[in-house]
Amino acid sequence: MKKGLTVAIALLFGMFLHVQTTHAQELKNPNNSIELGVGFTSGGFIGGVGYFQDWGVLKNKALRLGYGVRFTGFSGSDGNHASAPPAFWNDETMRDSLFVGSPQMNNIALYIGASYLIADRFELGFNIDALGYTFGGDKEATHTATSGNGAETATTVNPGSITALLWGPNDIGMVRSDFFVGYKFNDNWKARVGFGPLFTEYRTETELQEGNTRYRGTYGMISLGAVYSL
Repeated sequence: MKKGLTVAIALLFGMFLHVQTTHAQELKNPNNSIELGVGFTSGGFIGGVGYFQDWGVLKNKALRLGYGVRFTGFSGSDGNHASAPPAFWNDETMRDSLFVGSPQMNNIALYIGASYLIADRFELGFNIDALGYTFGGDKEATHTATSGNGAETATTVNPGSITALLWGPNDIGMVRSDFFVGYKFNDNWKARVGFGPLFTEYRTETELQEGNTRYRGTYGMISLGAVYSL
């Protein structure tokens, strides 16, 4: 019985390796793709389109590394933003609040990513904006000071800013990231479901908080996407 089970497992393992090897020979290297997606948060909606190029590494080329350019548009409901620079963000007693009515901004950025293909059909991966520019129109906002008597000040804000991935509270601008699971229907089409944080940023025209003009919004995002390989 044990001998038969061992043989069966060996045969299944051999078949799996054969499928993986056959698949590796068919993978494009590099692979160019167009990605379309939408995302939903508790406070808004995003839509985006990107062009991505990746390369297979390791012997079977199942691990894919790449980069591309992506446009993302965000439209949200009324929401609070908090002081963004690390010195303020990391200390709750120094975080002033910026309430923005119906935030809306756009971002075009170079983004990087990695994925791993499993048994020809499935993939696990992530991508994140690395460097770009965030832009949009002026918005009316209300600034509330944490210190003192919590004084409120009406102001005008704008998202115009460099996008830079500097990790955690050091990030600048609007930064989108996705952790996803994908399914490959054929050689050209894949579908993805993902989740990840979305950071937005507005700037005040003057320092309503001494030493700071930047305010960050944070959103948890669920995304749906389609990928077409060229």
